[in-house]
Amino acid sequence: MNNLVIDAFRHIPALNNSYTTPKMREKAVVILGSSRTTEPLMEYMDLCSKTTEELVKSGYNIVTGCGTKGIMGAAYNAAMNSSALNLEGKPVQNLAIIVNPLWGDENLKDCIIIGKASSEAERIIKFTKVADNFVIFPGGTTTLQEAATLIRYNVHSEENKFKKIILVGKEFFSGLKNQYETMAKMQFLKKVPDYFFKILSDKNEIIKAVLASAADGIRKF
Repeated sequence: MNNLVIDAFRHIPALNNSYTTPKMREKAVVILGSSRTTEPLMEYMDLCSKTTEELVKSGYNIVTGCGTKGIMGAAYNAAMNSSALNLEGKPVQNLAIIVNPLWGDENLKDCIIIGKASSEAERIIKFTKVADNFVIFPGGTTTLQEAATLIRYNVHSEENKFKKIILVGKEFFSGLKNQYETMAKMQFLKKVPDYFFKILSDKNEIIKAVLASAADGIRKF
């Protein structure tokens, strides 16, 4: 890591608390998924880009790890290129929490870095502190780690503290859902999997789920 990047890390807060208020969390969406670009992922990258554009138009800040490839890049670029305004008339923000040391493919200059973490496990916990909405696209082992951590968050939280967890890709996440259904049958879960997360594949369904009022409850989004 060069001296410029090392110096930059010194000035990044562990987490900018101004983004952790209920109002800010409600209007923030964390988008997760592969940080690699692969041919089978292209259709999901396109869906991610279009979904992000719609969320930004609806006044949501977008939160990622600021990677430039794969799902991460699709979300980051869509948010970066937006000129939309939020409900307060301020520009929608492209936010990021970065991991130290960097992965090496981050775009640090076209986002607002609101925090840093020493591991992916620490970063996902910080994501829960700045957003109430999570849209997770296909990815590798890190993406599955993030999805499982977030689902566990809901399993062990009171319903009024639930995060909206939307997994995108019914075929990709079918195995994960089957595993949680098995756990529910073995009474390791209090409720059926759909109570804690939803699996969707259509852009309009995803947007509708994110826009659903928090008062509607997770079972209705």
